[in-house]
Amino acid sequence: MRLKMDGFDDLEKQLKQMEKNIKEFEGGKEVGFEELFNPSFMKIHTDFNNIDEFFDKSPFSIETNEDFDNLDESELDKYVAETTKFSSWGEMLDTAGEIHLTKKLGF
Repeated sequence: MRLKMDGFDDLEKQLKQMEKNIKEFEGGKEVGFEELFNPSFMKIHTDFNNIDEFFDKSPFSIETNEDFDNLDESELDKYVAETTKFSSWGEMLDTAGEIHLTKKLGF
């Protein structure tokens, strides 16, 4: 006699997807700004519709990754504090990362 348990197949699929996502993160998969700071995140937590608008309206000229890397962090923190719900770029980045990871893991 074999019992059929409805719902366990779906749970097994979800667990396998979570395992795959965890392996991607453990492997160092990079997440782009557009994915990390998606429009939903930006609309909820900032005065902007997307990350491009956030930087376009900033007082910074950012054309390359090097330009971003060379930003004065205290000036970026000030801009973030003035235009978002965060007190610093680090806080904004950490929150976006936590939300992104939580969604990727299926929670």
